[in-house]
Amino acid sequence: MGLDASGAAPAGGLHVARRAGAADFGTASHGPRTSAVQYGTRVKIDFSKGKRRAVIKVPRGKSRITIRLDHDVLDWFRKQVGDAGGGSYQNLINQALRAYTERSEEPLEAIVRRVVREELRRAS
Repeated sequence: MGLDASGAAPAGGLHVARRAGAADFGTASHGPRTSAVQYGTRVKIDFSKGKRRAVIKVPRGKSRITIRLDHDVLDWFRKQVGDAGGGSYQNLINQALRAYTERSEEPLEAIVRRVVREELRRAS
């Protein structure tokens, strides 16, 4: 479904505005479109020749969770991995969280000493 010669969407069609120069993903060649789906009819699928694949197990000591992060935070971790030439941004997030938790277990005396040393270095 495209625009007509005047640049308007055809009657009953939907026009989505895009930025100038944006990629047009709607023109990808996926072959001819099939006829409309008839709702209310059941499609029977033959699984008799299907093959079961291995289930990927969660490694020992790891848990699968769902977490919501701000876009800018996630982009930062992805950029760090990209700049390093590849890897897993999830592992990088795990390392950052581990470093934080290990440091937060640092005794108060050690934290104060570290901060004082850092401030003395800056002052000199």
